[in-house]
Amino acid sequence: MPTCKILLFLLLALCTSCGECDVTYGQVGGEVIMDCEVPQNTDVEWKLNDTLIIKINGRRGTKQKGSSHIKDKVSVNGGSLKVPRLETRDSGVYSCNSGKRTYTLHVASVFAKPGPVLLQSSDAELHCDIGENPNTEVEWQRPSNDKKKDKKVIKLNSVTSNDDGQWTCLFKDLKLTLTLAVVGLQTRAVKVPEGENITLPCSLPRSVSQRVVGGKWTADHIPTVSFPTLNTETKGLHWSGNDSSKVTFTSDRLNINYDVMLTNAQPSDEGKYVCTVEFEGGVKLTAETNLTVVSKSSVNTGGQRPTEKKGKTSAGGVTWKKEVFGLQLWIWIAVGASSVVLIVLIIVTVLVRQRNKRMKKRVKKLRSMRQPLTAKDYCRCRAESEVELVQQERPLPVPRQQRNPRTRTAGPNHTIEKRREQDY
Repeated sequence: MPTCKILLFLLLALCTSCGECDVTYGQVGGEVIMDCEVPQNTDVEWKLNDTLIIKINGRRGTKQKGSSHIKDKVSVNGGSLKVPRLETRDSGVYSCNSGKRTYTLHVASVFAKPGPVLLQSSDAELHCDIGENPNTEVEWQRPSNDKKKDKKVIKLNSVTSNDDGQWTCLFKDLKLTLTLAVVGLQTRAVKVPEGENITLPCSLPRSVSQRVVGGKWTADHIPTVSFPTLNTETKGLHWSGNDSSKVTFTSDRLNINYDVMLTNAQPSDEGKYVCTVEFEGGVKLTAETNLTVVSKSSVNTGGQRPTEKKGKTSAGGVTWKKEVFGLQLWIWIAVGASSVVLIVLIIVTVLVRQRNKRMKKRVKKLRSMRQPLTAKDYCRCRAESEVELVQQERPLPVPRQQRNPRTRTAGPNHTIEKRREQDY
């Protein structure tokens, strides 16, 4: 490593003295383009710290990769070298065609130690690494937009919520940003009915860089109750202690949640509970939560004391409000009545369905008992009906004498009719 630094400084001195060295800056994750400025169809050879990156034959267009660590990600267009996805190790002296064109690249980065997520009251360092003299001043912009000249490394002592937000390192044309998150233990006040179980909350909003080395719960008003402690031995961070009948806890591995459960809450348990978590580096965070135990009578009346009525109390009202297995009697009666109605509806539905099935079977059976007409019967009935129709429609034959009225002769009936007309 010292040999590489010496070589880098020698190349810097050489290119500076020749006046052909350009200094350029890039950001981690970004890209840079460096131009060799050669005519077309000219051989191009790029090196990083005197190690071959790539060599291109101008006439044939063939490429030959070298042994540099960036050989697989670079690309060459004409004489220009493009280096994407920059890393800090990409910094160095880039030379084209044996030093005819030289660039000194500084890949800048900004980061926080021990990490971007910090605990309240902990110390931190912000680094703006631009690859030059560590004493070079840069301009830091705080989350409150205040700007001030400072060194590339600044120290933050006992960080607070005011340090939470985006920090920016400004240097020449570079604008490097870093977001800090200052976190602390989170909890809240809890309320529980008498005799019920309640979880005492304690957690971090997100994971932090500092490792947890210990912690515990305490309650000064109930010194006889045994609380677990945080332990990092054997299976990582976990609760250690006796799982008593008053306080229970999980046996799984912990990360950012440090809750415990208080069972069978009584009025004597009401008060302040303190959660403490210790981190490496001596940072200790605490969170306080207040527990309120509400009597059952207050819960039933919405938190108000029941008022006593003058005179006799209805015995029926007391009976309806009597609790059975944690619920009032009228609730159980309503559930029972609903269940009976539902059962009756199911029975009626089943009976109706069975009746419909029987009716369908009966109709099907009656249809199957009918004897359908054969082809012979059908033809005979049709022939007889046609004969009857023909006989009914054909008129009676008229006697030959009556066909023409001019040729009809008067018979005896004609003489009688004529005499009758004369009598009238």
